[in-house]
Amino acid sequence: MAIDASEIEACYVRVERGLFNVLYRLLWDASACQDLIHDAFLRLWSERARLHATQLDALVYATAINLARNRLRWEKLRHWVGLETLDDIVVPDTLDDTRAAELRELRAALAQLDPRDRDILLLSEYAGFDTTELARILAVAPGTIGSRKHRAMLRLRELLTGERDAP
Repeated sequence: MAIDASEIEACYVRVERGLFNVLYRLLWDASACQDLIHDAFLRLWSERARLHATQLDALVYATAINLARNRLRWEKLRHWVGLETLDDIVVPDTLDDTRAAELRELRAALAQLDPRDRDILLLSEYAGFDTTELARILAVAPGTIGSRKHRAMLRLRELLTGERDAP
């Protein structure tokens, strides 16, 4: 049942890029995303005796998303008590103004989605998880995944284009 270092390394190679993409769309801070990914893998490593290799991908995503949520809660608290806040968004200098504006618009639209719907959308679209894997990661029924993803896509389209689908 215990896993070894090679299995964790293989998991890291498999999921790092997709996990970074998901976390970036939650936090909009590249260095924070890298820190959370490493923290998530350290937590898995410390629990390796109780883990099975088939659980790793789902566990690292669930752990990293929970760490990101904790970070977001902490940032809200810091802002509430008047401590310094993070910059609005760090856009790489290589992007033109149009692309940077599109990223800001996407960030604002994603922030308006219900957090549970946003998680499903990000994990499916940016990390490529299917419904079964999402159900395992988020601990919800597969049917719930489908309805939340559909609702999130409709709402995101509405927020980005200003168009509403007919009821």
